[in-house]
Amino acid sequence: MGFVDTLNRLLGLYLAALKSVGRFRLWLPFFLYAVLQIVLLLLCVSYVNPRLYPVLSPLVSLLGQRNAEMFGHYPELYLLLPYVFQWGKLFLSIIFEGLAIGLTSALFVIAFHSKGRPRLKLSPVFARWPQLLITWAVITGVIYLVNWLVPEIFSEYLQGSPRRVVIFEMVMRIIGVIIYAVFVYAVPAIIVRGEGIVRALKTSVSYFAGHPFFTFLLVLIPFLFTLPTTYLSAKAGIVVTKFSPELMFYILLGAIIVDMVINFVLTGAVVKFLVEDKE
Repeated sequence: MGFVDTLNRLLGLYLAALKSVGRFRLWLPFFLYAVLQIVLLLLCVSYVNPRLYPVLSPLVSLLGQRNAEMFGHYPELYLLLPYVFQWGKLFLSIIFEGLAIGLTSALFVIAFHSKGRPRLKLSPVFARWPQLLITWAVITGVIYLVNWLVPEIFSEYLQGSPRRVVIFEMVMRIIGVIIYAVFVYAVPAIIVRGEGIVRALKTSVSYFAGHPFFTFLLVLIPFLFTLPTTYLSAKAGIVVTKFSPELMFYILLGAIIVDMVINFVLTGAVVKFLVEDKE
């Protein structure tokens, strides 16, 4: 597939997904998942509430004893909010994100069916929740393992060199996109093609191997829209000290909304690809 053909194919897939933006039913799984994240975010900023403290303290303790103590004070709460929220979001993601992708995949299959008659029902998707959960947990685990292991290997090389750190962070983001591109077809394949966990992972790897540049761009282009909120979240110290501590809450809220839109479009594009390939 040439460069122009690749761009045309990508544009066609994205347009197919964007045509369904006005159908609220298709948004429902990711919308409900976003609501769960917003509830988590609200709970995190209410950490000092005596009723919530026992519930959230195990999550906050992941920051370490010193940071956990700081999280109960203002404005340190907002300084550490991205890290606490990220841990909570990870747990939510493992449990619910695979299901949200699966349900949205089924809804897109129905929407894309040329004759207008559904080939899939939603009830079997819930029956496949364990498969969706395990598959998504594997993908998430690989991404987190690489993001933990690679910096550990190069930690001594990066010490004392801000320029190297900046370049390394950029490289790690690209590596993250590549890893997700390898597995991006897996969860939808469980629903669209009715495959099991291992088979779906193999299918995704096979598609990536056959279309590496195309799949990389398929994931990269939506990922670029998340960079502003990701960057601001990583600069919590500047946001809290130079602007307003409470602004950190709204940045994370914006990140949730951006992720919802990106997941919707990317899932639609991937499902469209799988449907066309199947036909």
